[in-house]
Amino acid sequence: MTALTTVNLPQNLPRSLPPQRALELVFGNYAVNTRRAYERALKDFQKWADLHSTQDLEHLDSLKMLEYKEHLRLSGKKSASINQAMSALKKICRVLAECGYIQQNPFKSSLIRNEKVSQLSNKGALRINQLQQMLDANENIAYDERVETLLRHRNKLLLKFLYFTAARRSEASVLNWENIRQDGRFWIAILEETKSGVPQKLKIREELYQELIVWRGDLQLAGLSTPWVFPSLGQRSMGNQMTGKAINEAIRRLGNAIGIKISTHYLRHTAITLALELGEPLQKVQAYARHASANTTVRYFHDQQLLEKNPTDTLPAL
Repeated sequence: MTALTTVNLPQNLPRSLPPQRALELVFGNYAVNTRRAYERALKDFQKWADLHSTQDLEHLDSLKMLEYKEHLRLSGKKSASINQAMSALKKICRVLAECGYIQQNPFKSSLIRNEKVSQLSNKGALRINQLQQMLDANENIAYDERVETLLRHRNKLLLKFLYFTAARRSEASVLNWENIRQDGRFWIAILEETKSGVPQKLKIREELYQELIVWRGDLQLAGLSTPWVFPSLGQRSMGNQMTGKAINEAIRRLGNAIGIKISTHYLRHTAITLALELGEPLQKVQAYARHASANTTVRYFHDQQLLEKNPTDTLPAL
């Protein structure tokens, strides 16, 4: 989740607004995908706790929050999903309190700790040979014959783009051709909707840019005029914006073709991990990954490094 800041609001705000309305007023200027994540977390909690107004929220306490966390665990939610939901609620409560919508913050961080996430979580890095195997498999997947050539080209380029830029699927889904520009002697992609809510730019390697140009030409030859770099190629949504879910499904399918279960985040994780392992400075990789904290960047490869270069490896044998 992105770090939140309060906004200037009128004094004497009513504290009996529906929670979703309060959320809209406070977080209305955040990126679309960030707002959706907070809305989803609050909606689920609101339904479970039977909340009707912000006043209902302030009457809760940390024990109720712990009870909800236990509810998520017993319902089969993964540790990462539980942490994400509770982190969202924590920030929502804090900002609503700061803005005067609730007088008392019911969330106490000292009581509600994060769940431990397994080292074998589903967000690990891939090997380069696996990426190549996925590209090879892409040539043999049974795509819709009506748009088979376009699907193969788009999905190949999608995998390369996500890997080389470490972009998130939500960022790739909103990328349009006007976002790709020249900056001096470099080509860049302008990300207008980001997790932080602030436009950012990604460097596009020369060979990747050339492949994008060829791809745009293929779209034009197919008579598909679309502003989106990675458009939907479904018969009912041809040329429309490709959703983040659809992008994830395309990458998941490539993974399935070689017998691994992955999501788009694997490509981002792979890029960050390899950059660190190849000796790139942490600060540069942090900027490349667009992480607010270097601690987040380090976590992408720290656990694996402890296994591969553990201090116990150098202890004298007995």
